[in-house]
Amino acid sequence: MERAPYFRTLSRVDHRVGYWDPFSWTMTWRKHDHAQQHRCQRRRPFDREVILMDTTDTQKLRPRVVVLGAAGEVGAWVSRELADCADIGSLLLLDVDADRLDQLVTAATQGECVEARVIDLKNRQRVLDALQDADLLMNCTSLTLFDEVIDLAVEARVNYADLISVPTPAQRHAAADAGITAVSGLGSSPGLSNVLVSHAHRELTSVEEVHIQGVAWRAIAPSPGLLDTILWELADDTPTRQYFQNGRYHWAASMDGSRVAEFPEPIGKQHVYFVSHTEPQTLPKHFPDLKFCAMRVTWPVELMNDMRVLNKYGLLDSVELPDMPGVTALDATRARIWQKLGGVRTAPCLLFTQVEVLGTLSGRTIRRVYNLTHPVDWGDIATGRQTGICAAVGAHLLAKHGSGQQLGFVDPEVYYDPDEFIAELQKRGTLELTWSDIEVSTEAIERAPHVV
Repeated sequence: MERAPYFRTLSRVDHRVGYWDPFSWTMTWRKHDHAQQHRCQRRRPFDREVILMDTTDTQKLRPRVVVLGAAGEVGAWVSRELADCADIGSLLLLDVDADRLDQLVTAATQGECVEARVIDLKNRQRVLDALQDADLLMNCTSLTLFDEVIDLAVEARVNYADLISVPTPAQRHAAADAGITAVSGLGSSPGLSNVLVSHAHRELTSVEEVHIQGVAWRAIAPSPGLLDTILWELADDTPTRQYFQNGRYHWAASMDGSRVAEFPEPIGKQHVYFVSHTEPQTLPKHFPDLKFCAMRVTWPVELMNDMRVLNKYGLLDSVELPDMPGVTALDATRARIWQKLGGVRTAPCLLFTQVEVLGTLSGRTIRRVYNLTHPVDWGDIATGRQTGICAAVGAHLLAKHGSGQQLGFVDPEVYYDPDEFIAELQKRGTLELTWSDIEVSTEAIERAPHVV
């Protein structure tokens, strides 16, 4: 297989200034170091060829990143990680929640130029103004807002990334026509999971099966985005819940495909189930030796049982309710869950991700297992923090390397150099990524069913 080329490119803040923007009528916060004031000026989007020819102005190598949904469950950790990146020139944090944004700016103590603005996505022009001269828009809002946000990135002609989305063919064409690079799905999964498959493909002779699996021990609705995600992944009529087998995509009902996965302690063995994710759609396109690819996840047993009941009675269906045009059963259920349980958190809270790859090396059949874990004492911030750290690595590298020749939507397994991505993740020292190889017999593989 011909592999796409990877791209290479060549203080603490003392006080905080708050000021009113007379054109937006909202409060803006800026982390400001007077000694570095020149670094906060607006810059034109950098051109990679120009950078290679003119290295006298090192600021040109320091991109401007805008984070939308910056104060959310995941966005806050993306923002904090990016604020610590020395080669990010400026960071603009956008969110509708003024209080959370204020707390975030106070917490994001690193970075030479961190600015924040209270912005509602409904105010399209204000968002476009914020994207002026940006090098990257990192979308940390709910997946339900993807259509609105990608339209803004296309109109502003700004490179784009998000936590998870399923772009349509029209959206893919629009991004390519706008001359931007967009990466859909940055987090532990999708995102790091795609990169790890690329890493295995680089080191093994062939990659024939990929089993991505995770455990998300958390409440149903710690944030609006995490509520949207679990409902999308487990609603029975979700059309994008598919697995790949022998050259074909197969739709799976909610909680089909049960498989036992063994995670590091304290989780151990768990039954995991097919969910809607992008990896089974993208990985087979780039690794033609793949015969099987699936994504499986589980949540706490009581939460899984709740979802079974909701599905049984059609409360997660995308069917309009009688005499309520435009309102589906899923819409009503989501609204009521958020009304009753929004923001409620439970313990323990853990998010472990595992990528199991079956391939060959020097004529032997190898099972390689990658495990991504975090400190168990992170508590109820674990989901947001683990996802946010991985997403920040992807956003940082996308902002740093830019588009090159890769325009439109580019999958993580193609865009990123896996060694560079893993090295950046490990430099942060907060997540533990390990992997091991085990030689297995052909007979053992044949006895292990993919789908139960």
